[in-house]
Amino acid sequence: MFRIHFETVDLARTTIAQRPDPLWEVLLGLHILQTDDEPEKFGPWRERARARLTAVEQELLALAPPVGYSPDFLTPRAAAQGIEAGLAAVAATPASRLRSELGRLSDSVRLPGWTRRLAAGETSVMNRLVHGLKSFHRTKIAPQMPIITTTIEPAVAKHNDTVANDGFESLIPQLHPTLHWEAPVLSVDLPHVERDLHLDGRGLRLVPSYFCWKYPMMLLDPSLAPVLVYPVRHEAGPVVTRRADRDGAVADLLGKTRARVLTTISSGACSTSELAARAGISLASASEHARVLHDTGLVTTRRIGSSVRHALNPIGADVLTGVRS
Repeated sequence: MFRIHFETVDLARTTIAQRPDPLWEVLLGLHILQTDDEPEKFGPWRERARARLTAVEQELLALAPPVGYSPDFLTPRAAAQGIEAGLAAVAATPASRLRSELGRLSDSVRLPGWTRRLAAGETSVMNRLVHGLKSFHRTKIAPQMPIITTTIEPAVAKHNDTVANDGFESLIPQLHPTLHWEAPVLSVDLPHVERDLHLDGRGLRLVPSYFCWKYPMMLLDPSLAPVLVYPVRHEAGPVVTRRADRDGAVADLLGKTRARVLTTISSGACSTSELAARAGISLASASEHARVLHDTGLVTTRRIGSSVRHALNPIGADVLTGVRS
C-alpha cells in the first residue's frame, strides 16, 4: 500500500492536469514497448514502434525497465510546460542526482557502460539521452496525440465537474479502482509496495495518462513535487503511428510554419497563447495560422468563456498520418 497523507492545505493545493505530461508518456510508452500487456489497446502501436526504434531510442530502454524503479529525473515537473521545457530540465539534472538515481537503478538491473559516463555528468552522453527522448516523443508519442486527446479530454472534463460539484472525495473512485480515500489519507493499493508520502502543504498534482496501465505511478523521491499519474480508461483500437518521412511532405503542403502549428496542435488542445508559446511564434501569427487551419477543416476551434481552444480533428490527423486516400 502506498499512502499519501494530506493536510487541510494540501486539498486546496491539489490540481488536475488538463493534458498528459509528455515525458511521463515517453517513459510509460517505453515501459509498454517492453511488455506484451494490453495487446488490444497497445499491440498495433507496439509492433510499429518496435520495428522503427532507432539506436538512440533503443538506449532509453535501459533506463526504463517495465517493472520496478525508473529514475525520477526522466520525468521532471517542468515537462508540464511542454516537451522542450521538460527536456531542458532533464539536461540540467545535477551530476549528484544522476549518480544517486542511476545507482539506485543499478541495484535492480544491469546497466550498460554509457550510463557510468552519464552518472559522471558527461555532457555528450546527456545530450544523446535528451536527443533520444526527443526523438521517441516526436516519432512514437506525438503522432498518437489525436487519439490521446480524444480519450483524455472528456475524462478530465468529467473529473473537473466532479470536483466542482461534489468535491475531491467523490473524484477518487472515478480515477482508478486501486485508489481509496479515507481522510486524510489517499491509499494506492499496489503490490509489493509499502510506503508513506507526506505532502506537507505541497498539494498533489494528478496527471492523466494514456500510456499508463495497470496502476497509477508516483515519483520515488519524497522531496520532489508530489505527482500521481493515473491511467485514463480508453476503448480498444489501433493506435496510429505516423511515418516520420511524412514530415517534409506536410511542410511542403502547408508551409513550414503552418505545418509546425498543425503538429503543435496535434500534441494537445490549446489556447492561442499556448499555441504561440509551444510553436515559438507570435500571438498574432498563431491566431492567423489557427484561423486558416480551422477554415480549411484541419483544426476545430471552440470558444470556452473568453478564450478559444484549438484541437486537431480527424481530417487534420489524416494529413499528419498520411492515411488519407
